[in-house]
Amino acid sequence: MNRLALALALAATTAVGALPASADAPDRDPRNWPTITRLVQDRYERAGEVFTLRVHARKTELDACGYHTGGQLMAFSLLGGPFETLTGYMPVELGRILERVLEADPWAQVTVQVRFAPDKLSDLCPSQVDVLKWSRGWQYPSGTITPGKPDPSQHPTPERIDAAGQKQLWKDLRQMDSEQVGQRVQLTAGAHLSTSYLCAFRGATKTHYALRLHNGRGQFVQAYLPRNEKTRKLVDFIALHRDVLLSVQARVVQMAQSDYCRPQLEISSWTLPGGE
Repeated sequence: MNRLALALALAATTAVGALPASADAPDRDPRNWPTITRLVQDRYERAGEVFTLRVHARKTELDACGYHTGGQLMAFSLLGGPFETLTGYMPVELGRILERVLEADPWAQVTVQVRFAPDKLSDLCPSQVDVLKWSRGWQYPSGTITPGKPDPSQHPTPERIDAAGQKQLWKDLRQMDSEQVGQRVQLTAGAHLSTSYLCAFRGATKTHYALRLHNGRGQFVQAYLPRNEKTRKLVDFIALHRDVLLSVQARVVQMAQSDYCRPQLEISSWTLPGGE
């Protein structure tokens, strides 16, 4: 795991206090499987199930979307992979002990048992969970380790993306008044999972998977594909490798009469240039 990415991800989830320098963060990757993002994507289907996750934790003051701490709960940001974060709520008596552990070692390895509470599921706050138990150290119960490690040959680079010669298409997709809206396009990009359902796909959490396609140079477009067994295999593959080179055929859609909704993609087919 890239230590800088780890530090930035955890810092971005909380505005409370300062974190230690990234040089103090561990290199070891917890390799949660399913990844946290995959769990968040499937939270409606898997609400009530208990998941064991290996995380780093940081106390936060978030209090929203069905969780009103009121002195009875404490909230923690739980980082289980690069930029993969949950907000976990636990009883104060458990939280105070964890708080002391983190004061002594902000990068303590923590194993948690969590669940998405069926009565608190929310599209607005998708990443909130109950923390049922926690313990020190990263534990690896049977079935919780990913079947493999990310394959660097699948990872995109700006050069591999540029080789498709689509700079003008990227420019068009970033424009509010894009002439591509309603058209079918083919785009080669880096792809990683997303939990963002906005604009034309607001409320589509149960019907579509979300991807963020990027050009390796800081520009991205949100893309969505229908939920079925075939697309599930694709998103699991992306989850495993985290960021892959992907070529898609998609229709460009845009929410009408909006001042902030840029074009989005509805994917109909894809190929993995890196193989698979």
